[in-house]
Amino acid sequence: MFINNIHNNNSDVITRTYINITFVCRYPINYMVKQTNGKNMINVDIRTITLSTEDGNFSVSMMLYKDEGFEDKWTDVPFLALEDNIYVQVYMVPAHLIMRLESCWATPTNDPYSNIQYTFIRDSCPEGTNEQTLVVIKNGEGSEAMFRIQMFKFVGDSYKDVFLHCNVQICHNTVGVCQPNCSEEEGMTRTKRDIVPSHTVSYGPIRRQTSSKGKAGQSTAHLPPVETFVLGGLLLVVLLLTGVFGKLWVRSRGQYPTMQAQLTLSNIHHHSEVAS
Repeated sequence: MFINNIHNNNSDVITRTYINITFVCRYPINYMVKQTNGKNMINVDIRTITLSTEDGNFSVSMMLYKDEGFEDKWTDVPFLALEDNIYVQVYMVPAHLIMRLESCWATPTNDPYSNIQYTFIRDSCPEGTNEQTLVVIKNGEGSEAMFRIQMFKFVGDSYKDVFLHCNVQICHNTVGVCQPNCSEEEGMTRTKRDIVPSHTVSYGPIRRQTSSKGKAGQSTAHLPPVETFVLGGLLLVVLLLTGVFGKLWVRSRGQYPTMQAQLTLSNIHHHSEVAS
């Protein structure tokens, strides 16, 4: 007896229906074999099964939002502090099938294969159980997946940016086929899936707000601008020069003729223009 099974292979080729064909071949233990015209009398029934397949092109995108309602979209480079939340949506076009996030991770550069990585979704489930830092809102239930993650930084002063990456799988639109099992209850374990081809979608950069800038802004918020000190200093110099030359003019007026006084006034005028 020979038993085998034919089912959909785990690849990026999408079929319309789930295929599972079991076939059995049975033969008697003892055979009487005779040669008739050189041909074997054991006949095998061969049947051909033709399966229809269809290729499809899908566009997968990642977007960031500012609010938990996923309404206010980031249209420029996000600048976020470490206590801020990132609301991420990954969606597929066309939207008639189901998409599942297989894994999601972050890198300090736009290279998804960077040696420095932080994985926060693995085997379609969140890493860790801290809902304050990560919550998978929707995954494997429709043509979009959503999660919330708290902003973080990579260790090192040279790293200021964060890039997000996700591997996605496109599944049949059968309810429950694509939805992951992430329960941690007793007697239940996460669903471990075979490594299959997937597609990577990325977003970045996300810029981190440095605390030093905020402190500097707070410490100087109540101080007058620098231009005020510069103008005040120039005004003081002009007043001092005016006073000095004023005294000289008074003295010269009593010691020299009128012509000399006129020349002195002209010089004073010239100096005041240079000072201003």
